[in-house]
Formats: sequence, structure tokens, C-alpha cells
Amino acid sequence: MSTQACRRARSTARTATLPSLPAFFYQGGRASSSDAASLATELAGLAAAGTGESPGESEGPRRKYDAMIARGELRQDSNQARTVDQLERVYQDLVASRLSRSGSGLTLVDASSSTKQTRRRTGWWGSIVDSLGDRHEPSSAPLAPRGLYMYGGPGCGKTMLMDMFASSLPRDMVKGMERVHYHDFMLDVHESLQEHRATPDPLQKVAKDIAAKSSLICLDELFVSDIADATILHRLFDNLWGRDVTLITTSNRRPDHLYENGLQRQLFLPFIETIKTRCVIHDMESDRDYRKLAHHAEGLYFTSQFREQELEERFIELTNNNPIGAITVDVEMGRSLVLHRTGGCVAYETFADLCEKPLGAADYMAVAHSKHTLALSGIPKFDEKSRPYAYRFVTLIDILYENRIRLICSAEGRPEALFENIHVYDRQPRDVAPEARNSSDIVIDDNLGFVKERTISRLIEMQSNEYLVDHANRHAPELLKALESHPTRSARKR
Repeated sequence: MSTQACRRARSTARTATLPSLPAFFYQGGRASSSDAASLATELAGLAAAGTGESPGESEGPRRKYDAMIARGELRQDSNQARTVDQLERVYQDLVASRLSRSGSGLTLVDASSSTKQTRRRTGWWGSIVDSLGDRHEPSSAPLAPRGLYMYGGPGCGKTMLMDMFASSLPRDMVKGMERVHYHDFMLDVHESLQEHRATPDPLQKVAKDIAAKSSLICLDELFVSDIADATILHRLFDNLWGRDVTLITTSNRRPDHLYENGLQRQLFLPFIETIKTRCVIHDMESDRDYRKLAHHAEGLYFTSQFREQELEERFIELTNNNPIGAITVDVEMGRSLVLHRTGGCVAYETFADLCEKPLGAADYMAVAHSKHTLALSGIPKFDEKSRPYAYRFVTLIDILYENRIRLICSAEGRPEALFENIHVYDRQPRDVAPEARNSSDIVIDDNLGFVKERTISRLIEMQSNEYLVDHANRHAPELLKALESHPTRSARKR
């Protein structure tokens, strides 16, 4: 199958998956994850259209959650139920805010766009950094409801609940909502900054454009590790909040631990203080990882001494006799990336090519948009020398997961073993054996130590039949029959 046909198949599959909303959520004691961020807005509109409701009506997150429990699509979970209470509070505040504006004829987006703008000093990147401590002048009577910052361990249901919230909104609210993964959001911001670099204050222009389209931002997986992001987040969101934008976000870390030990963190601290004011901070307090309850498939993750040969054979099988060759894919901001071996809808790359070279989220997004399956060779166990590569690997897995890309790989160990040398500082004395604490293989890194749990969880889920069904629904519906016929072996048979 050609690259163009691959993309057409993915586009068709994306449309075909919209009617079955329950398939995007955890179902009855086993984990079926919500679909990628790019579908959330369409799902929300579909939920309204599919019930025949008027534009101003919707069931809200509490009613939707209770109905899913009653149908057996979700299991009872007190921590999730408390989170739904918080989402219901945001929902009711949004409804009240919308009603309070109805007399003026403004929608949420119209009202957000009409707030007073403040002139700023001139400059490009220098003006961004020099004015980090400045605050956008808010409207005299802010209309935006207080948002929600949900944090907790991997697999506890943060993303699922945020998607459920998005799908419960009435259609007129959906028009002013953006549901996006943090990586995608920041890529768009940086690209927009480049486009507006000739303006006196490009960051304010970018914030104005975002607020003109979205009065509600649902931002998934907020995790800051890049100094370029850290230095602009405060001013960006200060401008957004000054324009009455409401933020709902998920994270693995509490706000005070964001960008911990990062370079020039003092520039980031005002963002933490403001997010604690503009959002209710909610700990999901769960140590349950629903992703690990999934039914695992075979033929996806190779660790034996013959793992490279097994991966090669699987790659050849999945090319379906299509020619194998290199292709060049476009990357945002005018760059390109060579994929060295591709055939049909699968690409084969080495860990060294994708994670040991100076690539980032934009490059991985280009990979995800070009092929729906990635064969990744040679994933190592991470140590001090490979710490930078581990960070890139975390980003790569995040993007593959959010785009429901099928991953087949060869690795030096199971997901947990890959990160066994990575530890959080305050846990290091208990987690590391005394004789190993001075080993050069041990890495004490709070940021990597926290996000490794998410990556491990996602690697495990990406081997599950439930994830493969999501992948097939999104990219290749023709695979669904094999999945249904042999749910635990079908990865090997496709």
C-alpha cells in the first residue's frame, strides 16, 4: 500500500470510529483507552448530535459517568467519582457563565475575544523572556470559571475522564473548546511564534489567536521538560487567563513538582502559582493502573536473544509484499525527516536513529502521521549515558500512543526493566540496593523518574488487544475481524 493510500485508509478509519463512543473508554474491568486527542472535539459534537438534543442541551459529566457505570462500561472507583464531581463543578460553572452572557448575544468565544487588550513592549524572543514577570491585564470582572488540574499516577483514568467531560458538552460549548495533548499544543505555539516573529509581541498575538478560537482548553499530559516551553508558559497562559479562557489539564505531577530542577526554573515558578489560583488542584489519589488489566496480544514486543531476527521477520510480514524503501516526510517549521525502511503502512527504524539523534516531538509527530505501524529496533536499558535518549524515548512513546500507532519492537528487557536504573531522588535510598547506589548505571532524575511510570504503563497497554482494536478503528478497520476472531493471538496473525 502506498503512503497516499495509507493516509486515505487512516482518514476513512477515523471517520468510521466516531459512532461507537463507549469503545473509547475503560470497559467493565479491562482497560480500553480513550482515542487520541484529535478525535475529542468531534466526539463531543457527536454526543450532542446523536441524542437529538438541542444545541443548548447536554447530559453533563456526572450523568454521563453514572450512565456508563450503570451500563457496565466502567467499574466503580471512588477516586474517579470524586474527580467527576470536580468536572461537574466546572461544567455547571461553564453553563452558568454562558447563560450570564446570553443577554449580550455573545458566545463563550465571542466574550473571550472581546476582553480588553493591553499594549506591550516591542521585540521578538528577547521581549518574551524580558517580560516574563509581566502580567496580562485581566478584564475588570473575569467571566471564566475556575478550571481543574487533575494529577495522579499513570492509568488511573485522567485522560478518560477528561474525554468524557468533553463529550458531555452541548454543541455550542464544543465550538469554543480545544482538546489537545500538551506536545501538540506546544508545537502549534512554537510554530505560531515563528509565523508572527515580526510582530512587536508575538506571544501576545499567539495567545490572542488561541483565545479567539477557544474559551475552554482541555490539555492532556502537562509535563514540562524543555526550557523553551518553561520560559514562555507563564506569559502565554497569563494572556489566556486574562482573556477569560478556562483550563482543564491532566498531569502525572502535582503543580509544585512541575519542571523540578529545570534550568532557569525561577522563570517558571509564576506559572505554578497562577495555575494554583486559576485551577482547582485535584489529586486523584489512585495507585490502580487500569492499562495493566488489558488482555495482551502476541508478536509485538521481542526480548529473546533472537529478538532482532524476530522483529525483522514481523516487519517483512506486515509490509504485505509492498516494496521496501526510504521516504522523506515533512516536519513542522519547514524541516524534513528520512524514514530509512518503509513498506506499505509500516516503517522500520532503529532506536539510534530516532532517539540518539537530536529529534523531538515534531519529528515523532511526522512519523506518526506517515505510517500507522512502527517497528523499532534496539531499545536499550537506560543508564546515565543514555539519559538524554530516555527522554526522547518517553516523548516518542507519548506521541505514538496518542495517535494510536501500533508499535512492534525489540528491547533489552520488558518495559519495567528498561527503566530499572532510573530513580526519583527522594525514593533513592529505599529503591536502590546499597551496593548499587554508587554504580555509574544508576540515574537519579526526578523528572524522568516520574514519567517513566507513564511510559511503562503505555508500553504495556500498547501490547494489548484493546489498544489494537483502537488502532484498527482509527487506521485499519480491515484488521478488526482478525482481532475479534482471535483476541489474544491476533497480533501474531495479522
